[in-house]
Amino acid sequence: MALLLVSASVLLLGAYLHAADDERDETRPDRTVETLAAVTLSVEYDLEGVDPVDERDGNYTRTDYGSATGLLADAAVTNLHIDGEQILPYANDFEDAVDASTASALLGANREFYVVAEWEPYEGAAINGTATAGERPPPNEDISSRTLSASSDRPAVEEADLSTESDESDDVLETAGEAIGAAIIEGYFPPESTQRTLESQGLSRELTVYHYERLVAPLEYEFDEETNSDDESPLNRSEADALEANDHVLYGSDSQSESDSGASGLADWIASDLETAFADELEAIDETHGDDSERDEAITVLLADEVSTDDVTITVQTWQP
Repeated sequence: MALLLVSASVLLLGAYLHAADDERDETRPDRTVETLAAVTLSVEYDLEGVDPVDERDGNYTRTDYGSATGLLADAAVTNLHIDGEQILPYANDFEDAVDASTASALLGANREFYVVAEWEPYEGAAINGTATAGERPPPNEDISSRTLSASSDRPAVEEADLSTESDESDDVLETAGEAIGAAIIEGYFPPESTQRTLESQGLSRELTVYHYERLVAPLEYEFDEETNSDDESPLNRSEADALEANDHVLYGSDSQSESDSGASGLADWIASDLETAFADELEAIDETHGDDSERDEAITVLLADEVSTDDVTITVQTWQP
């Protein structure tokens, strides 16, 4: 009887310790997430590869401050790609700086980590950005994972913004392309601060003009090509107009003919990309909704569930080294 009681006690103790280990394993990613959200980092990155900087002598760097999760979200948005083409060449250096600072913040932890920050304004978008920190986990490790959201500093797109009732267009994808594109552009070029920069002199203004030109490059036209040297261009300091410049990005320049794909601005480009990204869902809606208004409403509801211009998804993985 005594032996049986001892054996039972050992089994119970082992079960308790195993449960405690499991509980600790469950909290480890949460602790890493808490650390990343709480710690404040300073990152310095080089603007090498940017045309206005490369034309100058010397090194040009920028410094950013914020929480690790906030900076990872910023790095994802900065690392913007359109159809696989990177828009800002210094995005890699910024991501590396955030990676190094994040690793320093977690130095001494008894768990390895890997963080992926992903900005995707809608599911399957060909316009997106990603940033990582840490090393990819080995394939055979026991991985614990947590996911959280961080702000992209881009406006949210509401269901009402996607509805054709709020727009003169009778095409729901065109309306959605305009609403999503406007939110993206406002995030990269906030009108008030961009206006002040365009009216200023020096490198900051040149960088802003460069950012405009880089953003439209994958859309198959040059920014206001015929007025680049004209005093009436919204990017020229004497006639600076951030709202007009943003409209040029969104709708395309009147001086430009449409490309073969029909995309003359970001709004049309996104409308076309939405058609590709949601091809299966749109086909199913077409088959089940014969009435145009019902079809448009179903598409609006679909897109409202999938559009998240304001969020960056951050996935934290941890494992025992």
